[in-house]
Amino acid sequence: MKNFTKYNIKTKKSILSWDEALPLGNGKIGALIYGDGPLRVSLDRVDLWDKRVNPKTLEKGFTFKNLTKLSTSDRKEDWQERARLFEDIFTEKPYPSKITAGRLELDFGEKCPIINSEVDIYSAIANVSIGDKLKIEAFTSATEHVGVMLVEGDYRLTIHLPEYLYKKEGKDGFDPDGGFGYERAEIKAENGFTYYVQNTFTDFKFGIVAYEKRVDKKTEIYFTIATTDDGENFLEDAKAELLRASEKGYGQLKTEHKKWWKKYWSKTVISLGDELIERVYYRSWYLFASCSRKGFYPMPLQGVWTADSGSIPPWKGDYHYDTNTELSYQAYLKADRLAEGRVFIDYLWNMRGQFKTFAHEFYGVDGLMIPSCATVDGKAMGGWAHYSLSPTMTVWTSQSFDEYYLYTGDKTFLKNRAYPFFREVGKAISGLLVEKDGKLYLPLSSSPEIFDDTKRAYLQPNSNFDLALLIYLYKTLVGYCEILELDASGYRQILSKLDCIAVSNDGVVMLDKTQLLPESHRHFSHVMCMYPLHLINYQSEEHKRIYDATILHLEQLGTGWWVGFSFAMSAQIYAMAKRGNSAYERLRQFALGFVADNGFHLNGDFKNFGFSQWHYRPFTLESLFGFADAVHETLLQDHMGFIDLLPAVSDLLGKISFKKMRSRNGVMVSCTGENGEVKTAELSSKRAISVKIKNNFGSNRLKVLQNSKETVVDVERGEIFTVDLLGKAVVTAI
Repeated sequence: MKNFTKYNIKTKKSILSWDEALPLGNGKIGALIYGDGPLRVSLDRVDLWDKRVNPKTLEKGFTFKNLTKLSTSDRKEDWQERARLFEDIFTEKPYPSKITAGRLELDFGEKCPIINSEVDIYSAIANVSIGDKLKIEAFTSATEHVGVMLVEGDYRLTIHLPEYLYKKEGKDGFDPDGGFGYERAEIKAENGFTYYVQNTFTDFKFGIVAYEKRVDKKTEIYFTIATTDDGENFLEDAKAELLRASEKGYGQLKTEHKKWWKKYWSKTVISLGDELIERVYYRSWYLFASCSRKGFYPMPLQGVWTADSGSIPPWKGDYHYDTNTELSYQAYLKADRLAEGRVFIDYLWNMRGQFKTFAHEFYGVDGLMIPSCATVDGKAMGGWAHYSLSPTMTVWTSQSFDEYYLYTGDKTFLKNRAYPFFREVGKAISGLLVEKDGKLYLPLSSSPEIFDDTKRAYLQPNSNFDLALLIYLYKTLVGYCEILELDASGYRQILSKLDCIAVSNDGVVMLDKTQLLPESHRHFSHVMCMYPLHLINYQSEEHKRIYDATILHLEQLGTGWWVGFSFAMSAQIYAMAKRGNSAYERLRQFALGFVADNGFHLNGDFKNFGFSQWHYRPFTLESLFGFADAVHETLLQDHMGFIDLLPAVSDLLGKISFKKMRSRNGVMVSCTGENGEVKTAELSSKRAISVKIKNNFGSNRLKVLQNSKETVVDVERGEIFTVDLLGKAVVTAI
């Protein structure tokens, strides 16, 4: 078993900032522990939202048809109306928005600059030691909907309420330093409970509930966040839940909790010999299980750790479908963390009704469409309309269904989930396409987040971003129909009327038919055709030319305007081009410059390494899993119909290994290698399957051991060989 101790989150000084706090979470409830006195335990719940609908979205003009009309106009007045109706929507009102519940505070009577803190990521248990004054052990239970603390020492428990909940809206629209204007809740203490109930401007109510129980010379604190979504008697139910947890006892809850996490860590394991990359990788998977768990909602921008900054969270903590959700759920399949990752597609599936309503009311089409910036209940948030109301974002989001099918080989899932979802998306998109000169185009086309929110952001239809997603959508539908023996003629006809990806004479993937990316930019949306859609693979000579020229162009533009996810995306693209050294360098830059000591991704080059001109630190999660995905792609690729082991490993790395990584069709793969060459590979499958493998073993003669039977395979290095797999097979070089 791998030793995770060196990846623990720990410090020997007081943590003064919430975004460097000790993070705990169980998919529903999150906690951040920090402070120098009192000790703060900031609490959040993944579905805690002010879900009031922005009135702009209810106006008659809030439609894609009107957005198209205003966006294609040259009249200043039309662009002013466009801004009022479609973009000011995000900033005019504080709602809808993710909100935080506040925090528990343990006052031990003084300030302390030296507080020893640690989260053991293997057990997901935090320990805090404040000299000989106070010792605390804490976790958010993996098996119950509660958080637990065991406290040794004297303290006074209070609840701090977020001030922004009570600040008024700005007089001239939304004030980012303002708030919701709620009536201040009353904090109560009785019968061992400390709690509050917060009223809002709707029937929705919420509150923190904590229960203290003295056991010998220590105190057990049980806490939760309760809302009216839990039921009419949510407060009494929460109290009863905490009492049941206390009756079970701290020790029993801890044992059950550790058992859950032990099973979680039995999945994919990597060893690169680079402690920095491994530390970010494993801390990322710790955060993943902390904020994405079966039975709850998928992670929004900040997961279960909404900013404890005294103001409305960055980007209102929404579901961003123009990068964030896609990257957040991009790596879990190869890491074989299916239960935690499938939360996302289960959520999308369950939201079909709302997405169909949005397709009908906003786009005026049948099928389903997803707002690119969305609330927890699937409604439009607003934002830069070029991407917040871009139709093809729905296609990118839908790829999560396709990837799940590809990595499980589950044809029942294909028939009952992936195909029906894709079919409804295909129906909606086809209702928007307009034919001109025998080709099909979207009425508006963009490439997130290129040219920001200016008129220039609308590119000549179809942008390469939109075009790649259109090709991928209908190509996937054709493939599904062939498997399910359905008629694919309609999808083939649409494909025949789509342009090819626009590439310059020099081989550079363009923004659209008319222009190249002109400057350093954070989002590589124009090269979606390369990754993650795999429409252009580093295989044929022409496609290699396109890859090499496009990468050179991005290198010439530089990293000045990149943010954290840019470095993760860049590493992914380098991995596709088999450039191990380049991918490795981007991974290290990301890990050095954009990740806090607690594992949080803070977007900007906040440590001033000089990697980017952005030095801010707004916390989001997605880049961590784009990073993990890039690590996976350096170790195993399978998108070209065969397993390619160690395809993009840096020359700077020596011995490498990974265990139990999931490949397509549910084949589990383990591998050891050295200096870029595979030494051994172990493959297993629960069903009979023929597996194609590229010979990266450094020998033209291989030994395959399967079911006590040994076979010798003669195959040139770099060529493909086949293993008929049932059970386990071990391949080694002779």
